[in-house]
Amino acid sequence: MRRDRYIYKVLTPDQWADFQARSIFTGSPVDIADGYIHMSCASQLKETLDKWYADQAEIVLLRIEASAVEADLKYEISRGGAEFPHLFADLPRSAVKQVWLVSPDAAVYRLPDDLTAN
Repeated sequence: MRRDRYIYKVLTPDQWADFQARSIFTGSPVDIADGYIHMSCASQLKETLDKWYADQAEIVLLRIEASAVEADLKYEISRGGAEFPHLFADLPRSAVKQVWLVSPDAAVYRLPDDLTAN
């Protein structure tokens, strides 16, 4: 089973503002309903953005150090039979290693050029 060094979380600007103010993210409404925080690996991110966030004028993309949350991280089968990282705990601000503001171009997201760096 593959384990990535970094995993990614997509937030709305309002969710990001709340996360910054509290230094902890307890989940979006969908995360809370499902009982875990939905995350993506880099290879899954573009499809996640295009499928779930195309109607957003802007999103906040977080790069998370997987080792910082590994005790509560599980990879589970989800969309298309792929294993997605799911966090069964709150996300601490200290686990966030990089932040990007991203806007879609014609309802399709272009990932940041430095997404795969390190």
